[in-house]
Amino acid sequence: MEEKEKKPLSAFLTDAEVKVVWREEERTKVGRGMITNDDENFVYLTGQKGTVIVNKRDIIAIKQ
Repeated sequence: MEEKEKKPLSAFLTDAEVKVVWREEERTKVGRGMITNDDENFVYLTGQKGTVIVNKRDIIAIKQ
């Protein structure tokens, strides 16, 4: 059985402005910017106000 190769999320959304919605402490948060990097557990979203590190398990939606 072959194992599928996992591509990073940042490879699909290169040079794209996105909106990310995630939950944090019983609240919903929204961030706008570019996904600069991601690893197994986290997504790094960089916007005008700085960089936010979001756990992938907490992401509700990503809109391009």
